[in-house]
Amino acid sequence: MSLRGFRTVVVCNLAAACCVLTLLSCGRSPSAPGGRLLVYVSQDGVRPAPGKKIEIRGTSLSQSTDENGLAEFIVHAGSYVVRAYEIGTPGPGLPFLEQSVEVESARTSQAHFNDCTMCRSPSQ
Repeated sequence: MSLRGFRTVVVCNLAAACCVLTLLSCGRSPSAPGGRLLVYVSQDGVRPAPGKKIEIRGTSLSQSTDENGLAEFIVHAGSYVVRAYEIGTPGPGLPFLEQSVEVESARTSQAHFNDCTMCRSPSQ
């Protein structure tokens, strides 16, 4: 094989290897976000509840709901437990409520909590 033929083979193989690596990297990357998790907190089931602390258990993600009662997170696809703090519930007061959510890649998943202000004990 001549030097020119050898170079052609090497260049073609290198180009093919680059194409394969590029295609493999198009799959789910560990650093690429999977989907959107939208958490809504209502007050007495009627209006938004702003200022409620929401966190995604097992992660460092945490924020408060905005004036529309919403908190939005971009997370990897998978199962999560959403925790909402200072939510009034019937019965003894709980420091937080939790809800399991499944997040799929390139989709929006939702969790909804209702802050029952009439259910709160005077110490809550």
